[in-house]
Amino acid sequence: MPRIKPQESSKRPGLSWSSGKEVIGQDRVHRGLFLDTGLDAALDDAAEAAGWQRGDLPHMEGTREHWLVPTPTPLFVLIDGVPFTKMAALVRNDVSYAGIGVRWPQGQKSALAVQVLHPDLLAQSYTTPLSLTVSGTSTDDLLQALLTHDAVLTVCEAAAAARGNPRVFEFWEIALMLKAGDKVARGSAQTSMISPIICAHPTKPSVDYLRTLLAPKVVGDVVTAQSAAIRSWATEFARPEFNRVRADDELAIP
Repeated sequence: MPRIKPQESSKRPGLSWSSGKEVIGQDRVHRGLFLDTGLDAALDDAAEAAGWQRGDLPHMEGTREHWLVPTPTPLFVLIDGVPFTKMAALVRNDVSYAGIGVRWPQGQKSALAVQVLHPDLLAQSYTTPLSLTVSGTSTDDLLQALLTHDAVLTVCEAAAAARGNPRVFEFWEIALMLKAGDKVARGSAQTSMISPIICAHPTKPSVDYLRTLLAPKVVGDVVTAQSAAIRSWATEFARPEFNRVRADDELAIP
């Protein structure tokens, strides 16, 4: 067995959402997903080969270099579906069986996470799932995007049935398209203007459009191989000691 090589960090690369971060030194802002560089050499190689741009983004602990994911962003979301339409209901129930990670630490922000694959990275033979995690009011935004995608899958199923070939579409069989929406006011005083994450599917997607988003065989292979690990990850993400949900499902998530 080869000797284990020491790494700089145990942190795994994951996708985060920028609602309008300034790209340091480039006189522009990034509204979209981003990834840390330097955590996975294979990922860095794949992103470089895919032509993704690098950029330094500001954080509370300082400035770090990231991969700025092109937008609109197609993602194969490796979940079995969305069990509930409200964040509070997702938090209150164990939804790890669906592959969804949810938590709401007492006195802190809610968080929602899923595992995904990006077509650009798959084209470079990078098949390791990446976690997409959002927090605060962005959890409602991502949840709505997932629900919109689910509605598109229902349209796909109806179209298949109309052609005499009824079938169920897995959530990951069609790529979810994400982009930045129009600016909205957020924050306790509704004074912060941010670009929320939204689903970029057209209202009435055509068959030709949907065909461009069909998952290649490798996505199904990854799901088969990683489904147990994804459920385990979702369980760990939602450890009970961190979850303290309010009583009213209709309350806005802070």
